[in-house]
Amino acid sequence: MRKHAFVFLNAAIVIAAFIVFRAQAQERTEVVFPNIKGYKTLACDLHTHTVFSDGVVWPTVRVREAWRNGLDVLSITDHLEYLPHKDDVRPEFNRPYEIAKPEADNLHLMLIRGVEITRDEPHGHFNAIFLEDCNPINTPEQKDAVRLANEQGAFVFWNHPEWKRKDGKAWCGIQQEYHDLGWMHGLEVFNARSYYKNAHQWALDNDLTLMGTTDIHSPIDEAYDYARGEHRTMTLVFVEAETPEAVKEALFAKRTAVFANNTLVAREEWAAPLFEAAVKLQTTDISLKGKNAFFVPVHNHSSASYELEANGRVRGVSFPGALRLPAGKTVMMRLQGGGGTTSGQEKIVLPYRVKNILIAPDTYLEIAFELNVTFCE
Repeated sequence: MRKHAFVFLNAAIVIAAFIVFRAQAQERTEVVFPNIKGYKTLACDLHTHTVFSDGVVWPTVRVREAWRNGLDVLSITDHLEYLPHKDDVRPEFNRPYEIAKPEADNLHLMLIRGVEITRDEPHGHFNAIFLEDCNPINTPEQKDAVRLANEQGAFVFWNHPEWKRKDGKAWCGIQQEYHDLGWMHGLEVFNARSYYKNAHQWALDNDLTLMGTTDIHSPIDEAYDYARGEHRTMTLVFVEAETPEAVKEALFAKRTAVFANNTLVAREEWAAPLFEAAVKLQTTDISLKGKNAFFVPVHNHSSASYELEANGRVRGVSFPGALRLPAGKTVMMRLQGGGGTTSGQEKIVLPYRVKNILIAPDTYLEIAFELNVTFCE
């Protein structure tokens, strides 16, 4: 009897441990960014790999990782030409999507069909997403591969443009040709943790969509330490609806921001409203008496922690030269009368630049906090 009880107890422990493991495995860390300008903000990773090329995980694992990491949209983009596991996994370029799709549907994660066209420099690597059929893209001539992807209506972007060529000359004749033909629509300014400064400028100069991806091959937890507050690289896409068609339309329209290494990279058209919607002064009417301090609560409703640096002075008011706004937190901004003012009411503007929002290489987003100040003697 005791033996049976012992076996039953051990079985119960194993079952309980399994239930706890499953519960933990299904916890999702939300990516929080506000909707802006009438568009919904979706968090996307559009460059990932599985065992069907040179990744080391099964397609369903990529889906579960993406869901746990708070993503809304995922694309598995296995290489067409580089297949180190082909002796163990039969090359079939639609299979990663087909295997992953039921799991993505169960988790309400949008999955986009795609591939990576992998050729030597100076051509480089290109992702083609929103494909109907990946197999025709597997063709020996590199230009044919990109052309055929475009004929399927794919969104094509240049991956890690300065991965092997760091001399600022990676943009060559082939990229110019694709651009002139309308075959190249975006490029990665961030690939995993690597920021490509020249590529950022090329995207602006050539009116291309700014992209950021993990290009993940290993398990995601080996690349990003979520327990220490890290986040995976992603593209924020501003969409009219939560559908693949709307994501595709937004990418072609260049409505994106890149979030990587707690840095945002975006055109000012999208960077400014994204910050303004995320960061709010919880009071804008203040009173300053002499040199007494007044504290203004500032709330940051986003997954990015912003680093602000004063961008000028304001007559009669002392305010912080540096201000950190942690993700999802409220901080108190200390203001103090600086003298040289008379009693009465005045509207003031506190100028800052956001040191981790890039609107161009070495160019930070400039913002201003507006306050109504009553100066008292």
